[in-house]
Amino acid sequence: MEKNKFYTNGYFNDTISSAILFIFSFLFVLYVSLSATAFISFTNQLTIPLEIDRIDFDRATSSNDSVWDSAENVFLIFSFSPLVIFILALLAVIAIGKIQNQTIKVFLFWVVFHSIIRLFGDFMFGQIFHLWGSNLVTDFMGLTYSNLYIKLIFIALALVSILGFPLLLSPLITPFFDPFSHKVDEGVKINFISPSLIGSIFIFLWFIPSFNINEICILIISVISVFIFSNYIVSKYKFVSITKDNITNDRFNIKLRFVPFIISSIPLIALKIILTNGVVLRSSGYRRDQLDSVFYSSLLGVLLIAFIFFIGFMLISIKNKKNKKNQELIETLENIEKQQMDISLLEGTRWSKIGENIKKAQSFNDYREGE
Repeated sequence: MEKNKFYTNGYFNDTISSAILFIFSFLFVLYVSLSATAFISFTNQLTIPLEIDRIDFDRATSSNDSVWDSAENVFLIFSFSPLVIFILALLAVIAIGKIQNQTIKVFLFWVVFHSIIRLFGDFMFGQIFHLWGSNLVTDFMGLTYSNLYIKLIFIALALVSILGFPLLLSPLITPFFDPFSHKVDEGVKINFISPSLIGSIFIFLWFIPSFNINEICILIISVISVFIFSNYIVSKYKFVSITKDNITNDRFNIKLRFVPFIISSIPLIALKIILTNGVVLRSSGYRRDQLDSVFYSSLLGVLLIAFIFFIGFMLISIKNKKNKKNQELIETLENIEKQQMDISLLEGTRWSKIGENIKKAQSFNDYREGE
């Protein structure tokens, strides 16, 4: 049967497609987070070893011996990545409503999902295992360092956020399958549960030979969150499944093509090779004013690129809306023409003159068009 095929007509089936996009989005969010932390650390005079799954701050050095003595530096370095991830998730949510491509929509869904897990997971597991991360922000603010009960409250709030906030993504599942026409329990199994299990196993293998307790816990809590999200979707649309006849799901809704998959895999493979060997970002050769220039120049560059993308996106949206209106107008005119009554039916009635006038008008229009 068609639904049992893994690949057909240039497309992977939904389970494989969703698993691939689950993996890509997880690694994308992870390396955006690591890049943000590495960038802000580098511009604050830290020489840092960057590995495949972490920044090793235990081996980080600085020309400024008092860099960790300042709560301001700690707050700046470890709050920058959560801010970037939050903005990334926000932009992805906005883009899902604007983009038409199903594959990109699914990728953006997983980006939002992993951003939520990353945002609260890094903090929670950082507090539990005393890691270098966003948990140090509240520690240096004096909120969670000396008071165990306050720390437990923050951990509980982070856990509730990890398991609860993804439920808000339920209206965004339509790129995967239509819950109003397809079987919901089948849809969540082939689009969420199976892909998350397959993807988590691959990501675990991706980190070998490194072992990072934070990333292992992030993977485990991601799978748990997917299961809770899936059960929520089933319960939310259970009444629809009972009261309505379901359309057979052919399991080729996402439509991930083989060529884009290969093209996207190439930079990831290169990144795997480079980061497995390790990269050291050295700031010792730069003065403070030079690092400040790098920071502000990079910030302006990102803002400029974002502005250009925004203008291009707006122009494309306007063009698509115009084309959609024109298409709707053409379809409306065609429907009117199909529903037009045959003029010959008016012959012999008191409205026959109307039919004659219509024929004359049509002949006149044909004559004008011929000129």
